[in-house]
Amino acid sequence: MSATPESLRTPSPGAPSTPPPARKEIAPAVGNFFRRSSIYMPILAIVTAFVLGGVVIWITSGTLDTVALAYEGLLRGALFKQRGLSESLVATIPYIMLSLGIAVGFKAGLFNIGVEGQFYIGAVSAAWMGASLQGLPAIIHLPLTVLAGAAGGAVWAAIPAFLKARTGAHEVITTIMMNYIAFRLTEFLISGPLRDQNAAAVQTPRIASGAELWSLYTVPDRLQDPLNALLVALIVAGIGFVVARWALPRLAQRRQADAVRHAGRVAQWSAWPVQAGVGIVAGILTFVLLPVLTRLWWPFTDQYDRLHIGLFVAVFAAVAVWWLLWKTTIGFELRTVGANPSAARYAGISITRNIMLGMSISGALAGMAGMMEVLGVSICRCLPLFFSSGYGFDAIAISLLARNDPLGILLSSFLFGAMRNGADLMELNSGVSKYIISLLQALVLLFVAAPPIVRWLYRLRAPGGREESATVTRGWGGQA
Repeated sequence: MSATPESLRTPSPGAPSTPPPARKEIAPAVGNFFRRSSIYMPILAIVTAFVLGGVVIWITSGTLDTVALAYEGLLRGALFKQRGLSESLVATIPYIMLSLGIAVGFKAGLFNIGVEGQFYIGAVSAAWMGASLQGLPAIIHLPLTVLAGAAGGAVWAAIPAFLKARTGAHEVITTIMMNYIAFRLTEFLISGPLRDQNAAAVQTPRIASGAELWSLYTVPDRLQDPLNALLVALIVAGIGFVVARWALPRLAQRRQADAVRHAGRVAQWSAWPVQAGVGIVAGILTFVLLPVLTRLWWPFTDQYDRLHIGLFVAVFAAVAVWWLLWKTTIGFELRTVGANPSAARYAGISITRNIMLGMSISGALAGMAGMMEVLGVSICRCLPLFFSSGYGFDAIAISLLARNDPLGILLSSFLFGAMRNGADLMELNSGVSKYIISLLQALVLLFVAAPPIVRWLYRLRAPGGREESATVTRGWGGQA
């Protein structure tokens, strides 16, 4: 029996319906990449925050011209005025270190709100180490001072970690309490045992020259000292060895994939002399050539520029944290404990050890941020009594904005550093209070933590047809 036209148009009951034709996309490749990329939500959050911030400025001032003047002053102050970019980078450095510390805690399932207190303890530890030892060369004194700052922050963070691991005390409460103890303890030490008796102001003694973080302007002069050049050469040699150890086996695998696969560890161990040789050659070339080259040409010629070598330390720390979290067994265990403690315990991973380790690494990074402020930024190269920064609380928003990605933290930290540096000129240029920056940061944090709001505003669908969770760490008692 032949089918009628009506039967062709009307499907029988229970028959699957024909799907509608796919809608043609405009620039599908770009659109798909934009939707699948994890970076578009932070970008939309930033754009939305600045738009709403402009609306607030417009409402409070009454004119759109004020909005334009405010944002023009913010941009010029952050990037284009004299030493604007360098000062933005100076503010970026502690943001990077503190945000990395928070990100490590988040990956381990810990909400370390105490980075501000660990920042203080790292600063006072570095100030004590830098001032108590005199006459040591930088090759000895500077590493000791850096280690003192990191150790101070790590020990301070280990206290709430121990309480959580042994008693179940929630780290949010204990780290908040530890912040206030750190503030008052620092004030006591500066005004009492560590006070400089020869200074009119209440502050610690000036740190020794060998413990200072070099400003970039002074690098050519510093490298004329052979011991300083040796310190830099040793650092470059270590980095060269690590890079060679990572790169050479991969080059060997490309050329001799079968041989490396069968040789296993033998091929890896046989490359050690080559890897060490790369590091040694890099160190020797640095020791011989770098002092000469910086004398011939050096881009940092402003003697009042405060940008210091801590910028390179912060970038290296971001790469190191990324490598630790994603390329090592330690990082895998930290992320497993953070994602599912029950599964981690079932797999034989120590929850207590990883809680202690995650918080200690987090605190060490925060302590190094405080160390950098004392050794590289402080005008007196000391720790004054009124040492208020607020960096630690801003770093929570930065880490969330970067989705706890160490490399993304570099960009989000620069954004917040530029906003912090440009706020003064924005106020001078437009009359808008510089504290509007706090409103912008709060809006960024709101939209990053609540992506459904951004999706609703821009009529976007969640990847995979479902909304992503805004949870950043486990709840009370370790429950998800």
